[in-house]
Amino acid sequence: MAEEKLKKKHSIIRKQIAAKEKAEILKQREFYMLRSILGYSWAIFFFLLGGREAGKSYATTSFFVDQYKRLGRPFYWLRLSETSARKLLNNNAEKLIDPDIRRRYDLDIMTSGNNVYEITKRSKPDKNGKTKVLGKKLMAKVFSIATFYNDKGSGLFDKDFLDDPNMFYNVCLDEMNREQSERNSFDIVYSFTNQLENLLRSTKTRMRIICIGNTLEEASDLLCAMNFIPETFGRFKLVKNKKKLIQYINERNAAIRNKTSLQEVDAKYAHINFGKRAVIEYMEPTEAYKNRRAGTVADILMPTASTFTNEIKTDNALVYKGRLHTPLRVIKFSKDEGDWFTMWENGCIKKYNKEKKPAIAMRPYLDEIYDAKQMTNMIQLFDYRSLRFKDLITFKQFQKQMNLLKPRG
Repeated sequence: MAEEKLKKKHSIIRKQIAAKEKAEILKQREFYMLRSILGYSWAIFFFLLGGREAGKSYATTSFFVDQYKRLGRPFYWLRLSETSARKLLNNNAEKLIDPDIRRRYDLDIMTSGNNVYEITKRSKPDKNGKTKVLGKKLMAKVFSIATFYNDKGSGLFDKDFLDDPNMFYNVCLDEMNREQSERNSFDIVYSFTNQLENLLRSTKTRMRIICIGNTLEEASDLLCAMNFIPETFGRFKLVKNKKKLIQYINERNAAIRNKTSLQEVDAKYAHINFGKRAVIEYMEPTEAYKNRRAGTVADILMPTASTFTNEIKTDNALVYKGRLHTPLRVIKFSKDEGDWFTMWENGCIKKYNKEKKPAIAMRPYLDEIYDAKQMTNMIQLFDYRSLRFKDLITFKQFQKQMNLLKPRG
């Protein structure tokens, strides 16, 4: 018995030493590598948060192109605005696929509308040296999330796509955060959700959605939708009932392979909450990365900007850790309960949890009495930092709703 305990202890020590050695190796890595995070087969969303030039977009592009070449899987690449999406498609998607990736796979690429094709066959050059395209294969589609409404009902979703066991939905939202000077003209979460609905419909398995963002002082809208903001470097897994989830995925994939009823499998697990099914990678800058960035133009002009330093600056000054006893008012930003908050004693704000109290409507037409003076008073309390918040995520979500209000006065 004592010998078994000793063996177990030694095994744990060896694993700890191996983990430390691996961590040291990773600290010396100059660019990000995607492989380890993709091992979470239960996840749908993968968030990559890091400073500029850390290799996030390159690693994702390289993986997607490799999947296309080996397994024939086309991919979707999304950007926030129509302008940035169009720039990726210019000059035969010159900015979408890095030159060294093109050379590695000997890619000959052309574009048509939102589609990116690999040219598989060309005619012999004519007397002017020009060739004609004789064969092409769909490699990628590039869309903006801001104009998702233009893509509704346009036949983007293929219901038979996953009938092929090799197929898998690979989707990337690159540059998922607005820059500080960028105009706030649409709701990122709403637009992203609707564009995914256009592309994926009721798909529940065999898809990965990678969201890439530089770290900013203001929390990402999509992270707020995940109800989680990382305050330290590391990898965070947002999942519930993981064993049941893996069992569900395996049974669903088996049903697709065997062409049996998906409805029965979905009904069997419909009552189980699997959480957000997300992995968030908040990258700690390695020594090699710091050395490479030291002395650059960005380091000289903006040495403390989080988009370059890879550090999210969080304001915890307004977070209240004490107990709450008496709810006072419900603050409503829309008709969706997800956008409601409850004000408790001492001006502390917490997410709404079915409290039955008088409402303060922050917009008209919410099926509540709208009082512009009450709305203005609430804005002033927030602007004067007179409110407190139960936790950081509540503060960021409340702040987001305040920012979405139309400019006042």
